Amino acid sequence: MSLRRDIVSKWKVQLLPSSAYAVSYTAAQASVGFAFESQRGVHSFNSDRRVDFWTRPNSLAFVPEGCAVTSESERGGEYLTFTVPEEHLRPDENALRFNHAISKEAITAAYELRKALLVGELSDVLELEVQLFALLDVVDQVQAGTLNEPLASASMTEARLKRVEELVEAQLSKQISISDLASCVDLSSGFFNRAFKAATGKTPHDYVVERRVARARRLLAKSPESLSDVAYACGFSSHAHMSSTFKKRLGVTPSQLMIS
Repeated sequence: MSLRRDIVSKWKVQLLPSSAYAVSYTAAQASVGFAFESQRGVHSFNSDRRVDFWTRPNSLAFVPEGCAVTSESERGGEYLTFTVPEEHLRPDENALRFNHAISKEAITAAYELRKALLVGELSDVLELEVQLFALLDVVDQVQAGTLNEPLASASMTEARLKRVEELVEAQLSKQISISDLASCVDLSSGFFNRAFKAATGKTPHDYVVERRVARARRLLAKSPESLSDVAYACGFSSHAHMSSTFKKRLGVTPSQLMIS
């Protein structure tokens, strides 16, 4: 077994696809999760009372050892998850379950981990470990109460984020402007730009590009005849534009992703 596979196995690192799911379990180990896109469904933690949930994109979550979890979603969302080896668990880290934590450091680490997992055996082993520990550092900040949420994020409520998401998904094959997005939530363009980044950790432009990539990946999974048609359907200017964006963000081209 390669060193890379040893690390992935030890930490039980998984990149879960955007698809329906239903799970019920008691966590045998503490685990960390990162949502690349929004998710909605019902869940419960240490309770029989199931409640509706909506997970914002680019948010970090932590489930302590022994926590009883039930969760289901009709569409899911791409999700990175890993368990924390006992020797790396911070003192008292099991005391608090959380989700919706937004951190620039967590976002950077999670996106680099996703890229490494998609690239496969060619990925850098040291890079994998560095990013896993970077995510643990953010968990530690949340547990210690030292992760500060930007004030501007309060204006980007769940309802507003959902409206932005709906507009982007409906207009993804077209060009989308800041004013389009700001108008749908009744904010000025400048304030919207700041509030959206504070609430999701990504600029509106970066978010839209991620949604283009996500839709393209779903279409590619159906083995389309024309990659150019996929590119245009997702708002890329050309097949080449889509390929360069994939390479930059995922570490692989659309063609390579289809083969894997």
